[in-house]
Amino acid sequence: MKRSPALLFVFILSTTICMAGCGLPRPQTDPSLDKAAWQAARDLRSMNQEIQTSKGTGKVRLESPGGIQTYQIAWAARAPNRVRITFTASGHPVETIAADGSRVTFLSHTGQHKPHTPAADDPDLEPYTRVPVRLSDLISLLLGQIPVQNFDDAWFVPGDQSRILLRKNFRSYSQELILEPDNTIRLLRLLDREDVVRWEIHYHAFDTMDKKKIPVHMTITNGEHRKAHVTITRFWPNVPVKESVFQLTRTGS
Repeated sequence: MKRSPALLFVFILSTTICMAGCGLPRPQTDPSLDKAAWQAARDLRSMNQEIQTSKGTGKVRLESPGGIQTYQIAWAARAPNRVRITFTASGHPVETIAADGSRVTFLSHTGQHKPHTPAADDPDLEPYTRVPVRLSDLISLLLGQIPVQNFDDAWFVPGDQSRILLRKNFRSYSQELILEPDNTIRLLRLLDREDVVRWEIHYHAFDTMDKKKIPVHMTITNGEHRKAHVTITRFWPNVPVKESVFQLTRTGS
C-alpha cells in the first residue's frame, strides 16, 4: 500500500527527534572539555528559540524503496503545538497536516485515506509513522530550530572535539552532534544502546532569512533506506498567524 506523502515525510523527519540514555559505558573525560561540550550543545539547542511562529515554503524530495516523490510544501506554525502543512504536486494539494492545539488531523486531498485524528494535544505519531515523535518536535523543526534533545550529560568523543555525545538519564537512546570548525552543526545522529547509528540529519546549508540564520538544505536519513531532501525556499519568522489557520475542515479549507 502506497504511503501518503505527509506520513512518509513525518516518518523521515521523526528520525531527528529522539530520546537519549543508557548506551555504552561513559568514557573518562576532561571536565573542562565536558563543560565546553555542554555549552556547544546548549548553544545549538537554544538556536532560534525566540522564534514562536513561522510561515514558509519549500520542497521535499522523498526517496524510499518504493520510489521517489517530490512535493512542494507550505506551512504555518506556532510553538508549541499548532501547525498546518500542505503538500502539493503539480500545483494541486495532495495532503495536509493540521494541529490546532487540541488535536492533529491528517487529511488526504486525493482520497488516499480517510481523515484521522489521534486523541492528544501533543500526540505521539507512532501509530501513523512507526516512530515515537511528538508533534511539538516537528513544529520545532519548522521554526528553524535544531532538534537537540534535553540532556543530562555531554562530552566530546575522546580525541575528537568535533563530536559531542548527549545522554539523558533513564532513556534508551542518545544523540551525537558532529560540528563544523565554527561549532555550527553538520550532522545530528541518533544512536541506539550499542551506540550504533540508527538515523541522521545532514545539514548542508544555512541562510539568513529575515535576519535569522535558518537551516535551508537538509538530508534526513533513517535505518529503512528512506531519505528526505528538504529545501527551504522562503521563511518568515515571528509573523502573525490567525488561529483559524490551524482549524482544518474535511475539505482542507
